[in-house]
Amino acid sequence: MAKNKQLEADITQENLLVLIESRTMRDQHVYRDEILEKVKVLSMLPNNQEVTVEMAASYYEVPQKTIETVIRRHRSEFNDYAELRILKGKTLKDFKTDLQDEGAFKGVSSLTLINRRGLLRMGMLLTESEVARAIRNYLLNVEEVSDAEQKRWAVEREISKRDRRQLTDAIKDFYDGTLNDGVQYAAFTNLVYSTLFDMTANDLKAMYELEKGEALRDSFTTEDLKKVVKVEKTISALLLLGKNYQEIRQELFDNRVKFQ
Repeated sequence: MAKNKQLEADITQENLLVLIESRTMRDQHVYRDEILEKVKVLSMLPNNQEVTVEMAASYYEVPQKTIETVIRRHRSEFNDYAELRILKGKTLKDFKTDLQDEGAFKGVSSLTLINRRGLLRMGMLLTESEVARAIRNYLLNVEEVSDAEQKRWAVEREISKRDRRQLTDAIKDFYDGTLNDGVQYAAFTNLVYSTLFDMTANDLKAMYELEKGEALRDSFTTEDLKKVVKVEKTISALLLLGKNYQEIRQELFDNRVKFQ
């Protein structure tokens, strides 16, 4: 690994959280694949901008099974950006022919290949690799491609995801056996937004001009995300105390100023 003193700076827990837990931040940085060579010498397949799983494991100095586990857990993420491909049958045969190496991958019936961006994404996901730690350090601290506000936003976004799950669990427990096709989830979601912004989820999506399927929270500022988390935590606590929707709505609206 390169002995660049800049890479010796400690990775903070915040940095680890930003890239390991936030796909949004990974997507923002994955195009910076030139960093791979800055951290460590990179060997790729001849006449190709890809590596095998074995080569990826060698680069990150981890067992091959570790790479395979990351791919399995995040396959859809890699697939969304065509960062890996699996060769079988004729495509594998043609690939071997193009390598002009008769002994290469002899006896292999399928082959997973990862491109440069996929390899960089791998580094943002691996938790037990010193090379991956250096990658994240370079991305966040040395290159400064993510300013302080972006980092704070990404951390807050991940916190909001966890608190959202706490809220949905509290709703599920409160309406045990009586949930009506998500009606209660939508009602409490709109209660959060009406408390803070005097708007429904649909109103906010229209304001931000979001397409169907786009996450509303990704449009919020760091401060707005903090407010959303605060209201959702309050609702979760009130549900656990046995208060129903109308009682919670009244309490939130009576104390709306505390959440602004």
